[in-house]
Amino acid sequence: MADDLDFDAVEQLLDSAEKAATGDRERERDRRGGGDRERRGDREERRDDRGDRDEDRYRGGGREERRERSRSKDREAERLQKEREREEQRRTEEEEERKRQIEDATRGDRTVMIVCLHHKADERDVYEFFSTNAGKVRDVQIIRDARTGRSKGLAYIEFYLQESTLKALALSGQAVKGQAIRVQPSQAEKNRAAQAAKQMINYSAPRETPLRLYVGGLTDSLANISEEELKKLFSPFGEIEFIDLHRDPYTNKCKGFAFVQFKNASEAREAMTAMNGFQLAGKELKVGIATSDMQLDGTGAPAAGGALALGGMGGPGELGDGRDGEFKLQGADERMALMQKLAAGGGIGGQGGGAPMSLGPQGGGTPSIHLCLHGMFNMAQVNLATDPEFFNDIHADVEQECKKYGSVSRVWADQSSSKGDVWVKFGDLGSAQNCQRALDRRWFAGQQIIAEFTTEQLWNSTVR
Repeated sequence: MADDLDFDAVEQLLDSAEKAATGDRERERDRRGGGDRERRGDREERRDDRGDRDEDRYRGGGREERRERSRSKDREAERLQKEREREEQRRTEEEEERKRQIEDATRGDRTVMIVCLHHKADERDVYEFFSTNAGKVRDVQIIRDARTGRSKGLAYIEFYLQESTLKALALSGQAVKGQAIRVQPSQAEKNRAAQAAKQMINYSAPRETPLRLYVGGLTDSLANISEEELKKLFSPFGEIEFIDLHRDPYTNKCKGFAFVQFKNASEAREAMTAMNGFQLAGKELKVGIATSDMQLDGTGAPAAGGALALGGMGGPGELGDGRDGEFKLQGADERMALMQKLAAGGGIGGQGGGAPMSLGPQGGGTPSIHLCLHGMFNMAQVNLATDPEFFNDIHADVEQECKKYGSVSRVWADQSSSKGDVWVKFGDLGSAQNCQRALDRRWFAGQQIIAEFTTEQLWNSTVR
């Protein structure tokens, strides 16, 4: 039976079975190996993903940082640019201010003043005349009435070059619009000195102390003077704090003296300088600085042992400097004229039935409804051929101005007058007095007006 077995077939069968088992094992290994490779690939893929994300975060952070640095540089550049612009603007403003100061300092030296200018001459007429004859004109200013706009006969001309002012001064006496003009320096140095003095006074004013004045000579015709009348007399010089008028307790008349205290010592010294020796109602005033230990006798004059610093006067009614040399009165004529005008409406003394007495010599004459205005025009400069309406314009201007102060009946310009007289008749005395006080010593077309009352007889014999 053993011979019946085919060993070759069995051996082949075993070889096939062994191969099959080996193939299964290899397939199992391959299967297990593929899973491992898949797991390793998954792990590697996850690592790659994490790396990509980390790289993205790194790269993103770098971009933000670069953008922030760029923005910082831009802000810094903008800040520097603004600083440069501000510095440039500051230098420009400083240069402009320096040029302006230089120009202001020399403007007065490049400016002339024109007086007696024809009232119909405008800025173009003046500009063309001086541009042709003197040099390049920078500015022309004609002084005009604030209400009517009419020229006052004054003008200021500013040139570009100082040499032009010399040529302009040589043109004095030449005619502009048919009327001769006068060319004067602008007095720049005097104006600057006056401005500096004004600033000094303003600076020192708060430190000024009051000063009391003694006023003597209030006897006889001035025995009835009142505190209000004394204030009216001295107030043009400055602010008065109080007036101490000594009266007799039985007669109520002045004992002959009074004390006037000013708020500022400089104004008190000015009043002392102007009023000491002033003639008032026939009496000569004695004005000086009062002292605390002053002893007064019954006549109102200081006793022999008393001290009284009087203002230095050249004589009764004259004006001069203080003897102490501390103060020099400026514009005394205007001060006196102002006091006269203040007193023109009433007298001193009125108590006890006495006749009114005027404050010093009156330049206005006896009050009446008739008024004569001297200096309204200069016949030597009037050319009716070129300006036939000259006197009609004068008539209209005077009438318009006088009506500000009351009722006006008639205005007449005396064309034959060498004084430039214009006669005015008012409807009542009060209107005439108001106008006389307002117009006297005022300036018109480069000339000072003198306003005087006149009589009805003189009016009738003159006015046609």
